[in-house]
Amino acid sequence: MSLDDKYRPRVYADVLGQDGTVQILKEIVKQGRGFRQSYVFAGQYGSGKTTQARILARALLCEDPQDGEPCDVCTSCKVMLDPNKEHDDYVEVDAANHSKKEDIARIVEDLQFGTFSGRQKVYIFDESHELSKSAMDALLLPLENTRPGSEDKMLVCIFCTTEPAKMRSAILSRCAPVFKIKVNPPEVIAERLAQIC
Repeated sequence: MSLDDKYRPRVYADVLGQDGTVQILKEIVKQGRGFRQSYVFAGQYGSGKTTQARILARALLCEDPQDGEPCDVCTSCKVMLDPNKEHDDYVEVDAANHSKKEDIARIVEDLQFGTFSGRQKVYIFDESHELSKSAMDALLLPLENTRPGSEDKMLVCIFCTTEPAKMRSAILSRCAPVFKIKVNPPEVIAERLAQIC
């Protein structure tokens, strides 16, 4: 296992320098509002966008979240933490390689089955600015529609991007305000490296 995977933050308490974002995300989960919108994490390469997206996804799907954090002991959390298992309700999409309308059409089709089962799904779109215009258009209605008898959205996505300006404004308007993931200064990174060593 590579060092960046081994020491990747698993809970918000391990995330460096993003206190405001972490506080808001934990509060959303604590209040049970996590499925009422989608999310955008924007920042430079290596700033921790996907890491925070994975923690949020785990917290949203967690059977017993603790103070807005995933519990890491329920079946859902354990499956998501196991690199050899696939979670039925969590999908990570590399938008750089799956950016066409047809790729999104399959996701939208899968939503119909989730609606019947009553289970909510969370999708992470990494490099989401790579989605084609037609792919983004295909996401608009599912991002807006709510599940029957609920305020929860039919489709909940976490978009991770280095270039939020390339995202369609119609997509951004269906998400919580953009969370800007800041790059940590060298001294903060050095301190974490010292702890690891």
